[in-house]
Amino acid sequence: GDGAIVDIGLDCTLQSFFRQEKITTICFDNEVYANTGGQESGMTVKGHVFKMAPKGKQWDKVPMWQIAIDSGCHYVARLTVSSPKRVETVIKKAIYVAREVGPTYVHLYTPCILEIGLNSDDGLDEMRQRDKERFAFFEYMTDAAKEVIERKKEEGLI
Repeated sequence: GDGAIVDIGLDCTLQSFFRQEKITTICFDNEVYANTGGQESGMTVKGHVFKMAPKGKQWDKVPMWQIAIDSGCHYVARLTVSSPKRVETVIKKAIYVAREVGPTYVHLYTPCILEIGLNSDDGLDEMRQRDKERFAFFEYMTDAAKEVIERKKEEGLI
């Protein structure tokens, strides 16, 4: 989750990028520490109010996808889980690139519907709305990653 990857585990996450470890890191970003009753996290949007953050978050959300690029990831994507097929394609790309080139990072917005007070259907609408706003699909790849992805497409694997 976002707490383990971006907050508490940021050092380990960054070190895997810096060392060019051949792994894919997938961050499930629910923008809150939900397990502890609704505390703000580094991924919480500035100004958002939770039960345990009644005044609203004071600082900007950590731009982890940009940090991943700046730290040497060869493939980075930001998206919501509102389109399962897109998620599948992005994860395939990330894994193939990581196996052959180096670290990749996928940032998935997965709202905690309990903490933001939504039912399941409204949660899906929330993700679709975020597709148009803060979580518009974003994809970055190095030239080496592009080569791998094009080859895998030609092989029918993506």
